Amino acid sequence: MDRRSYQLAAVTSVLTFALILVGEYTAVSGSGATCGLQWPTCNGQLLPLGLRIHDFIEQFHRGFAMVVGFFILGTGAVAWRNFDQRDVKIGGVLAVVLLPIQVILGGTTVTFSGLIPWGYMPITQAVHHLAALAIFGTLVYTTLRMRELVGIGLGSIRTASLAGLAVIPVALVFSRNTVFAVYGTRVQLIHHALELLVFTAALAALVWAHRRDNRRAVQAMVATIAVVTVQILIGTGVVHFSAAVQLTYYALTAVVVALFILAARSTETSTTAPL
Repeated sequence: MDRRSYQLAAVTSVLTFALILVGEYTAVSGSGATCGLQWPTCNGQLLPLGLRIHDFIEQFHRGFAMVVGFFILGTGAVAWRNFDQRDVKIGGVLAVVLLPIQVILGGTTVTFSGLIPWGYMPITQAVHHLAALAIFGTLVYTTLRMRELVGIGLGSIRTASLAGLAVIPVALVFSRNTVFAVYGTRVQLIHHALELLVFTAALAALVWAHRRDNRRAVQAMVATIAVVTVQILIGTGVVHFSAAVQLTYYALTAVVVALFILAARSTETSTTAPL
């Protein structure tokens, strides 16, 4: 198999991770509803240079998203062309199929906010974020499968689980009203980045557990991904933050810790699932 295809998929996954954070920063800094409801230009300009700070952030986000979009298209192409395994082909194609949906959702949140009543509502932001997670998750899955097929092999369920456990306490420190009195832009961005790392660790553990036919670990990681996704959505403002929501977030964190421990303690075998 072409190792360069795996390298392209890995770079695309990293860029998508970065793009999600750039999108987070654009939203939490108040730059998402700027540019005078224009797209693809921003106040008459295509390039961000010379724009006011919030306009610059929004237009930079759009440009970066376009670049990452081409990487996603390239990854989908090599997954389809260079690999015979059905799941790898589907993974690459699915990321490409989800891409225009994400673009439409992005346009809804930043350009139609003054034209339709739900354009910049929390629920739209949440769906936009879910689509981004779906694309990122699909790319990570495709990358990990390519990694296996080019001869690097399977990773360790235990290592991925312990990595997720290591990130959780730090993510908890940066969560709202835990240590920092003000959940400012910088704190919020770090928090979301750490949550995304936990999501990535759970997905890696899930892929490797499935390849080893470790059902207990698979079930634990499916549940973990679902719970972490809920935690991420809480941070997007889909629900009004309150003491009850904060306690719910802590309870969900405890559940994630327990599930990672369960997966880490599961027996890893050399058995792999059918291609």
